[in-house]
Amino acid sequence: MKIKAFFKLIRIEYSLFLAVGVIIAGLLTGDLADFTSVYLLAFFIVFFVAVGSYAFNDFYDLEKDRENGMVDRPLVAGLLSPKTSVVTGIIAFTVVVVLAILLNSLFFAVAVLVHLPLFYLYNSHLKKVLAVKNAVIAYGFVALILLGPLVATGTLTPLVIYFAVMAFIVGFAFEVMLDIGDVDGDRRLGVNTIPVRFGSRRAAIVCVALYAVIMVMDPIPFFTRLDLRIYHDYVFLPLILISVLFYLIASIAIARNQ
Repeated sequence: MKIKAFFKLIRIEYSLFLAVGVIIAGLLTGDLADFTSVYLLAFFIVFFVAVGSYAFNDFYDLEKDRENGMVDRPLVAGLLSPKTSVVTGIIAFTVVVVLAILLNSLFFAVAVLVHLPLFYLYNSHLKKVLAVKNAVIAYGFVALILLGPLVATGTLTPLVIYFAVMAFIVGFAFEVMLDIGDVDGDRRLGVNTIPVRFGSRRAAIVCVALYAVIMVMDPIPFFTRLDLRIYHDYVFLPLILISVLFYLIASIAIARNQ
């Protein structure tokens, strides 16, 4: 039971998904044929950043999660102690620092060490500031996209930058969507989110509008020469249309719930 609760604390599936995202993002550069230890270091760095962030998140959000009745959270359910959450976060971030130092890329190592305080400040203070919390989460999505190519080649192609812009929009909208579900508890605790400040209906409009932008942006690389590898690529097109369908379904669900 403790192990299962611990895995829920660190969101093991999401942490692994984000770490694998480094490898997937590296595919965008077409340079994964020469798989080196740098990729493994990057994989574990992202994994432990996620683990530490989720652990600190549950510690700082304990009162909020109780207000919102989130009994699936291990700390709220009493399955783990707040001390366990803090110790997990400290250990995870310490591992990240050690791994970052082992990287050959000074730029990448410095970037990682700069991001750790940012993610900690997000959990402790920034998530209470209007729109800043959304921007930080959105930036996390961007960092995930940029990480793979930076590890692979140290450069960013126009396609990667384009996807990074999309990632920021998706991340911002996703966080607004989550805030809509937490609006009652956030209002009681004085957390200044977009739904609390402007109402759930207006927040839903913002979310749907951002998803609409993504639905337009998704297929553009197929029709333009942004990257010749996927220009008129009829394998890429149906895959990206699946993504468009997902955002369409999510937008309809958000609109119906208001």
